[in-house]
Amino acid sequence: MTSSLRLLAAAAIVASTGLLASASTSPAEAGWDWLGNKDYVRCLQLFYTGDFLMPANATPAQRAAKHEAGRRYCNRQYYGHD
Repeated sequence: MTSSLRLLAAAAIVASTGLLASASTSPAEAGWDWLGNKDYVRCLQLFYTGDFLMPANATPAQRAAKHEAGRRYCNRQYYGHD
């Protein structure tokens, strides 16, 4: 029983060490470099918080669809793709 616990602990240490070693240390490498594009972030905030395109009686699904369309618009404007 004790040997199986030691083996399990050793395996957990090896697995967590491998996971930590493979993790990215730079936010830009992790895919967060778009946060530096202030105009793009402003565009996303406008479409997320601005309800000027929403009908007064929009359902949550319709609101989500409009927000997604706004995100896609911002992607096309600032990155050239959806």
